[in-house]
Amino acid sequence: MPTSLLEVENLHHVYRTDRGDHVVLDDISFAVEEREFVSIVGPSGCGKTTLLRTLSGLLKPSGGSVSLDGTRIDGVPEGLAMVFQDYRASLFPWRRVGANVEFPLVGTLGRAERRERMRESLEAVGLEGFEDRYPWQLSGGMQQRVAIARALAMRPRLMLMDEPFASVDAQTRSELEDLLLKVRDQFDMTILFVTHDVDESVYLSSRVLALSKAPTVRTADVVVPLATPRDQISSREHPDFVTTRSEIAQLIRQARPGGLDHDA
Repeated sequence: MPTSLLEVENLHHVYRTDRGDHVVLDDISFAVEEREFVSIVGPSGCGKTTLLRTLSGLLKPSGGSVSLDGTRIDGVPEGLAMVFQDYRASLFPWRRVGANVEFPLVGTLGRAERRERMRESLEAVGLEGFEDRYPWQLSGGMQQRVAIARALAMRPRLMLMDEPFASVDAQTRSELEDLLLKVRDQFDMTILFVTHDVDESVYLSSRVLALSKAPTVRTADVVVPLATPRDQISSREHPDFVTTRSEIAQLIRQARPGGLDHDA
């Protein structure tokens, strides 16, 4: 029986503090298929970032398992890239843009192939010709494009994104959303995207996973019935967008540990 690209089974995580154990993730299970775009939404502080860190191999969970293409994750696996919310912390300010994009490839590819990957990735995000600039010479939206280009250079099968557009203005956010859909098709990737913005999750995704307040459980798995390609105006005005958005927003408001359990 074929496996899903990403399989999460009974994931559990506890932070141990001086005041006792704090359960953040409580028996979470889900799967992501090849080429899907799945978003994760939930109330503030529900553990979305903790979940993503366990999926990436950056944090070892207290219990349960995460597998990528049938292989259990124990440390950061090959075939996975991650884009963080704070592009200022993830880019090296003393390295030029091209060197930032090439950085994950150093030691694995020769110089010529690294340069080719770098140029292809920068072109994909609309930054061809910017390889000799420093990150601090670019706008916030352009810096996040560099971070996406660096992930693309790795040619990942799965890209994890932790609220990557939360720190940019609304217009730039819309542009980056459309850019992400374009490069996802161009590079044939699977994307798991964490966001606190319900509208963004519906616009981008084929499915949306809703989480409860901590201790976090999965409360819903909602299929987004919007056709592709998508458009910032017509897609958001479509009745299916409005209905799905309302359903997910209601789930987030109502969800409590041990409460609602709904699969759409």
